[in-house]
Amino acid sequence: MSESNKSGIFTTITNTGINGSLMPANETGRRIAILKAALAGQGIAALVAYANGAGESGGTVRYLTGWMPPNSEAVLVVPAEGSPILISSDKNRARAFHMRFGNDGQVVKTTDLTRALKEVLAALIPPGSVIAQAGEFDFTVARAAQFRSVLEPYEIANGNEIVNKQRLQRTTFEADKHRKATEVADKLVAHAMNIASVKGVTGADIMAEVEFLGRRLGADTAGCWLAIGERPAETYFELFELTEPLGPDSRLQIGATVCLDGYFSQVLRIGMFKEPSARLKETADAIIAMQDAALAKMVPGTPVHEVSDVLESMIDACCPYTRAADPFRFQACHAMSCSYVDPGIAPFLFADRDKSQDSESPLLMENQVYEVHPNFTLPDLGHVVAGDVALVGKGGAEWISKFPRGIYRLA
Repeated sequence: MSESNKSGIFTTITNTGINGSLMPANETGRRIAILKAALAGQGIAALVAYANGAGESGGTVRYLTGWMPPNSEAVLVVPAEGSPILISSDKNRARAFHMRFGNDGQVVKTTDLTRALKEVLAALIPPGSVIAQAGEFDFTVARAAQFRSVLEPYEIANGNEIVNKQRLQRTTFEADKHRKATEVADKLVAHAMNIASVKGVTGADIMAEVEFLGRRLGADTAGCWLAIGERPAETYFELFELTEPLGPDSRLQIGATVCLDGYFSQVLRIGMFKEPSARLKETADAIIAMQDAALAKMVPGTPVHEVSDVLESMIDACCPYTRAADPFRFQACHAMSCSYVDPGIAPFLFADRDKSQDSESPLLMENQVYEVHPNFTLPDLGHVVAGDVALVGKGGAEWISKFPRGIYRLA
């Protein structure tokens, strides 16, 4: 059943014929209530959040509605007074949004995203009101022009800052979701290590098997990158790049990534067929020491940039390359939430950040989740890495990833 508006631009989804209670519980009602209070307190009439599922903007809508598909567009309107409205340009995605969000807001499908938004705002928000805009950094040039036109009658405030600040305060619900996502990531790493010993198996085989298992275990998305070789120099994400069978001298490095019910996790490990050299064992132990030093810093009230500084100083002591000169090095730590990289924390965990802004660094809080994955290149070993997931508790943090640490011996 559905009810169309008079213009025919959008259709309100009222009954999908599917039992929405089968979908996982979420906290959208609580989050929307907190956001509406913040908007009202700042004299803002509404939040207008655009999301392109392929970009970072998807995290905001995922946080506020419980879901965001990877290859679709949506706009969420949250008025300071009244019910939120989710506008989707895809009828199939609109149906799924209704299953996740239908109890907390209205879901409409449309053939014209910006025209539907214009009609919704005209009905809810008087011209001249303040609107907080979020997700504009993922606009195409065409979308940017369309949204400028739609929002021209309103005064614009920064909605990203409002939502990102709210997202810093996590709940036990979110912590439990990350635990479950990490359990799946652990299983994906274990599966990759197990099938690596199959004669003739390729990296592409491993990647396909990992994705398949992750989806079978309920993940919204699942996959991995691999680095394979005696001295891996790169990580690979495409199946067609890894068509050669693993050999007895191969080192298998994997990063298994999961999004489960909108919450992210990733676990990184090294596997080897033969006995690792003393040099590699020493390096693996050094990486674990780096991780544990970062974990020790994760006490509520600590500025988050201090975690990055501990990791970077220990990497620099172990690696002959600077970060800029390293043939392959990526960020050593990031916070995870309904985004793979939480946007409210990310700027302060960059090793090459503007440190003059460190006084603005957010403080670690209970129930926040971080992936700690020191990585760097050594001339004789190639690229080395390990990654674990840390959950911040009242008195400190714990590892919630459980796959054995160190170098895993392949059968």
